[in-house]
Amino acid sequence: MDFSELMNNQVFNEDANDFEETPLERIGDRKTGKQEKTGALVCPNGDVLFRLYAPDARYVKLDFSPTHIRTRKGVILDMEKKENGFWEYLLPYDPTDVGPRDFSYIIDGAHLISPYMPVYHRAGRNENYFEIPDPGFTLHHIENVPHGSAIYRTYYSKVYGRFMRCIVYLPAEYNHNSNSKYPVVFLNNGGSENETTWINASKVHYILDNLVASGEAVPMVLVMTNTMAFKNEEAREKELLFDWQDMILKDTIPFIESEYRVYADKWHRAVCGDSFGGVAAGLIGWGHPEVFGNIGFFAAPIRYDNIYKTYEENKHMYWMFNNGDEVGKQYKVLFFSRGEAEYLTNWGLQMDDDWLSRNGITRQNCTHVRLYAKDFTHDHSTFRRGFADFAKLLFIEDKRNLGPHKPDIREKLEKPEDMDKAAGIFHADKKKNAVETDQGDRKNNDTVDESKKANSGKE
Repeated sequence: MDFSELMNNQVFNEDANDFEETPLERIGDRKTGKQEKTGALVCPNGDVLFRLYAPDARYVKLDFSPTHIRTRKGVILDMEKKENGFWEYLLPYDPTDVGPRDFSYIIDGAHLISPYMPVYHRAGRNENYFEIPDPGFTLHHIENVPHGSAIYRTYYSKVYGRFMRCIVYLPAEYNHNSNSKYPVVFLNNGGSENETTWINASKVHYILDNLVASGEAVPMVLVMTNTMAFKNEEAREKELLFDWQDMILKDTIPFIESEYRVYADKWHRAVCGDSFGGVAAGLIGWGHPEVFGNIGFFAAPIRYDNIYKTYEENKHMYWMFNNGDEVGKQYKVLFFSRGEAEYLTNWGLQMDDDWLSRNGITRQNCTHVRLYAKDFTHDHSTFRRGFADFAKLLFIEDKRNLGPHKPDIREKLEKPEDMDKAAGIFHADKKKNAVETDQGDRKNNDTVDESKKANSGKE
């Protein structure tokens, strides 16, 4: 396989600090030394050659702990020392590893990053990263279309008692249509990330540029705050329940509405996020249906099980028990996406689906479920797909369907009946509340039955 044409796109050079290709490293003297390519070199066939100049090091490792390699998390690889002072490791191409992958070096026990490689914020720190070509998804590429603006804004939070920062994406037409108002999406980052990660890792601004240019999404304003900016670090888990939500409702939304031409009603307002950010989206979106009319979960659980283990204890969800029809009246879009490799091993996500079905939520016209390729896991190659599909459904008057999709993959589980036993969280009277869980019979869940699966397009 040859990715040369894909890799000509400038998105493979751009990073948080530079729009041009990362400069070569001078070996030895920083002014006169020979220039060499170091870092993670993505080859035209998709292989990745890691090179690091560290002639005095005793050992060098590649730490992929925060991300997934070969669908496994926590991978640490030993680099091989060469005679010329370089350390190298060749990671062969595998279709399970596409999109952005972050890592750091371990040099004689110290975790370090290279100044000659792109960086973004993940795992609670700056990480080096590289982008492996993804032939199945190119919406994040920089194309010859009108481009919007990503603006850093500082505002004061009365709830937190300090200044906060957000990134605001404005569509390309914003400054040319002074009389137009726009819908707004609040996009949350995952745990250990910050407000910059969706821009630097997923390239969400380019995704929206391309979707709007092709007519697949309407122009919208996007607001990214730091979901992990806690008022009190010791009480961080409980802050999402109170202070973080108060900050968004009392500080962030009023600031955005005072500074930008956005609609101020729930139907033109959405909240979404990946992983922990999706949990936060559920907390505030389901907890305040009068404020948000659209919610997106990208590889994210629907309950806040860090504190409340059972669905009944999650008070923001309490009004939805056995009230699926009411949920359908409160939201235009409820969107759930995840990678199949993660879903098959994550009982929590499977139990979420069962709970949504038992309470009649899955059958509502507003609900959309997407499952991405069998090897996709918990990373931004999955998250960016989820955001793109969510954006396609937002703020449109007509009924839009994402097309054919896979059937309920719970049929692949070895012991699907174990979900009930593992959960211990559903209503006691299961017979009374049980609903048909076969997604082939559900309305508008973007699935096809097994007989049509062979003819459906792959992600």
